[in-house]
Amino acid sequence: MKFLHLATALVFLAASAGAGAVAVERYTLETHELELAGATRSVDVFRPAATPAGVAIVAHGFTRSRVRHRDLGRALAEAGVIAVVPDLPNVMNLWGNGDALAEFVERLEGGALASVAVDRAHVVLIGTSAGGLATVLAAAQLPGLAGWIGLDPVDRTGTGAHAAARVTAPAVVMLAEPSLCNLVESGRAIAEALPRRWRTVEVAGASHCDFEDPTNNLCQVVCGRSSQDARAQIRAEIVTTALELLDPARTQREAPREEVVE
Repeated sequence: MKFLHLATALVFLAASAGAGAVAVERYTLETHELELAGATRSVDVFRPAATPAGVAIVAHGFTRSRVRHRDLGRALAEAGVIAVVPDLPNVMNLWGNGDALAEFVERLEGGALASVAVDRAHVVLIGTSAGGLATVLAAAQLPGLAGWIGLDPVDRTGTGAHAAARVTAPAVVMLAEPSLCNLVESGRAIAEALPRRWRTVEVAGASHCDFEDPTNNLCQVVCGRSSQDARAQIRAEIVTTALELLDPARTQREAPREEVVE
């Protein structure tokens, strides 16, 4: 994995202070060009200004890109989590994406990216749709992860559920309403196979597109309407869950439970 280019942007929040305004840095956004699974891909890194609680690697869905998780990346960074959002290397080979993500975590552990020096005990994998499949495949290869969050994951062949049974990390799955785009809640089989599933969160009324942030018209035409309120609700739930998984003082959770979020 070779890093080829780096662009950095500083993001500021103007805060009132007496008669003037003080610029308070909230996070930095870095974009790296790197070699992933033999192809050059862009990776966004949202880094909080404060000492980070850990790292969340976010994987996009089928034919999508890292752009579809920029709002989530910002929200994670503002909450104190380094968000790493790559363009995945494969469109059709979802299993290859799983291998690439597992290798990516191992390379981060080895110091391939100095600004994201981390060990896997402080890494949460998050994946949407086909990215949910890729990340659960990766998680099955990475014992010792802090956790895995599946966002309406799609599993056409059953390989996701098979991999989920080998995931040793705590996990949370969020589901939209059944539709063709999530193969009628195929992610439920993944959730039920997880040995350390903390909970399954069913988001009432949510479409498959509500797990992108931002989404676009193409997704909504194919997979159903999305709303800002639903995306904000889901984004807040993801951030809360990531912090929970990264909490070093976390205790043993109760038996898996189902939750419905209105």
